[in-house]
Amino acid sequence: MATPMVAGTAALLLQQNPNWTPDEVKGQMMSNAVNLAFAPDEQGAGEAFFK
Repeated sequence: MATPMVAGTAALLLQQNPNWTPDEVKGQMMSNAVNLAFAPDEQGAGEAFFK
């Protein structure tokens, strides 16, 4: 169920910021995530989190 939520969020961000690149959209979503104090494999910012 996360995929439709992320796609919708990206669409809303791009509607407000049409000149953003995909990396800028991803960066905004990752940098504004709420930390729930779970381990990285339970909550993370995606693949980039582990690099």
